[in-house]
Amino acid sequence: MSKKYRSIRGTADFDSHQAYAFNRVVEIARQSFKNYSFDEIILPFLEEEGLFVRGVGQNSDIAEKQLFRIQDKDGVVLRPEGTAQVVRYFLENSLFNHGDFFKFSYIGAMFRGERPQKGRLRQFHHLGAEAIGSDNPALDAQIIILALDILDAVGVKEKELLINTLGCDKDKEIFSKELVKKLDSKKNNLCEDCKRRLGKNPLRVIDCKNKECKKTVTSLNIGEGRLCSNCQTHFDEVLGVLDMLKIKYTHAPYLVRGLDYYTNTVFEITSSALGSQDAIGAGGRYNNLIKNLGGPDIPAIGFALGIERILIALGESGEKERLKAYVAVADNSLRGDALKMVNELRGEGISCDTDYCLKSLKGQLRAAVKRRARFVVIFGEEEHKKGCVLLKDMDKSIQSEIKTKDLINEVKNA
Repeated sequence: MSKKYRSIRGTADFDSHQAYAFNRVVEIARQSFKNYSFDEIILPFLEEEGLFVRGVGQNSDIAEKQLFRIQDKDGVVLRPEGTAQVVRYFLENSLFNHGDFFKFSYIGAMFRGERPQKGRLRQFHHLGAEAIGSDNPALDAQIIILALDILDAVGVKEKELLINTLGCDKDKEIFSKELVKKLDSKKNNLCEDCKRRLGKNPLRVIDCKNKECKKTVTSLNIGEGRLCSNCQTHFDEVLGVLDMLKIKYTHAPYLVRGLDYYTNTVFEITSSALGSQDAIGAGGRYNNLIKNLGGPDIPAIGFALGIERILIALGESGEKERLKAYVAVADNSLRGDALKMVNELRGEGISCDTDYCLKSLKGQLRAAVKRRARFVVIFGEEEHKKGCVLLKDMDKSIQSEIKTKDLINEVKNA
């Protein structure tokens, strides 16, 4: 018996209905990016491992568990996220010498090397945006609003914006020391990963999804007043812009995100429709990443939304794109004329198709219904002699005889 091949675990095929839903999300996102004046860039799947280890942090889950390494290609990985990659592109092309402010968007596949779980595929897709060159709090708010606008436009209704600030590097360092001190007597309540994180990167403990770890961190009653005055003012101004624009949010003091490059504003958008893996997208400021990767001291902010998670939140796998016209024939001798009409309709930008399986007229009509065709064009022998066709409006259940020469305008303008 020949081997039966299956898709690789942690990857997914998209059928025509899902592909339609996927592409609809992408098209809406692209329009939103255009409205906000972001320039789309297309970057490779392959990058140097060091870019992400240095960029997102050596002790982050991405660096420790998730990098998808290419066998026999020393130091080459499939990209796990887009921000560090956009910064690499920015620095490699020395764009800082050609302007002081840049806005980029990207859409594409990302990869995880860890064991796949529900809602966490090995290959998944992100759409994201990065704004480089400004530390203005209003920009933070605009980035957040852009992410929300995309989700609104695609139809995600159940969502919540969580927002916090990590402060600058000094604030993070002070907070880390405070966290270690408070957790010292509670180490036994932490998972093995968090016990290790406590000595390397304490803030990662707050981001742990383990129930006991979350319970332990919550019991610490982390309060306000741990930020320097500049960072507190920045965050207050971000919230002020959101308030002014009537954007609902929840201040989540335990939100830190899992990547080391974040500073100041961080946010996450969750949806109850996703279950336990409820994050549909996230982002924040990374004011030191460009400098840490060898570039000038330039602030930046961005976000990414998971397309698969958007589709889950929509609660549907999508529907197949609707056909504008289906050309049917009542007599096989008219198939040549029908095919000619199909090509003419397509030439005018009208989506249409016809029968290639020599089905009866009844079978062709069933096919048209299955394809959700708006119109069915029927080539009948008697009508053809008069230079006419039958045009059936499937939405209105109306059928009329029209001149063949008028068909394109009739369908196009409907």
